[in-house]
Amino acid sequence: MATATPADRLRALLAEGRLLQMPGCFDAMSARLVEEAGFPLAFMSGFAASASRLAAPDTG
Repeated sequence: MATATPADRLRALLAEGRLLQMPGCFDAMSARLVEEAGFPLAFMSGFAASASRLAAPDTG
């Protein structure tokens, strides 16, 4: 059996029709912490990444 793609896993979660908490992460370490805390998904924004890495806004 083929492994489900990330898109397939997201579709399956959304198809359940329940409310999902989706913590924000800003780098690989914070994404790992979200995963270890047991959340099935997370999001990463451009501003969060640039602010944590460069301490600069993501303009332009």
